[in-house]
Amino acid sequence: MKQFQTKEAQSDILDVDMGNRTVKAVWARFGNIDLDGDIIIPDAVTKTIRERGPKGSNMVWSLVDHCANLKNAIGKPKELYVEGDMLIAVTSVIDTEIGEDALKLYEGGCINQHSIGFSTIKWDWQDQKEGVRIIKELKLYEGSAVLWGANPMTPTLGMSKAEFKPTPETMSKRLDVLLHEFKHGTFTDETFSLMEIEIKQIQSLLTTQAAQALEPDYTKQISEELLKLHLKLI
Repeated sequence: MKQFQTKEAQSDILDVDMGNRTVKAVWARFGNIDLDGDIIIPDAVTKTIRERGPKGSNMVWSLVDHCANLKNAIGKPKELYVEGDMLIAVTSVIDTEIGEDALKLYEGGCINQHSIGFSTIKWDWQDQKEGVRIIKELKLYEGSAVLWGANPMTPTLGMSKAEFKPTPETMSKRLDVLLHEFKHGTFTDETFSLMEIEIKQIQSLLTTQAAQALEPDYTKQISEELLKLHLKLI
């Protein structure tokens, strides 16, 4: 099942160059068991970096708090690579209001956490009894500066809590609009890639909410039904 996931971790800011507006940061670390019981191995990102990274289709974004819209995009990494147990990104921060704020927050040390947004492609159990799995391949969509370490899925729709309450009904309506525009719209590649991230986020939230509302025996069933309805184009 290729749900959208995020992995948040304390990460290092390796370099901030205000003159050239670049930030070198650790987006993720490999080899440790995270709170979801997952272990991501370094090779898990090899294919996705090659295909979607700066030297591929260039569809990996640098965002703020996983908000998949242009207002919260601060650029795209110009370098993306694995070094030891680290996924390192070098981002040229765009000259916009949010980009300027983010750059200053980096320089001041206020941003010290990052989180990646991805779908799991291949995985295997390390310890099925303990629920520990090894992620062997993933599809990387973005890396986010996480300002307060809050729930990274809260602001995914690019709206404040006062403006949007993520009920299954409102999320389904939003998803229908996005799917229609994704199929029939005439946007730039950048906008399409941001729409894809939001689609995957909503699908993941709907799957999780529906599964939690039912008995555990039905979790797989509802997940498969949602996938049939909404994952046809991805």
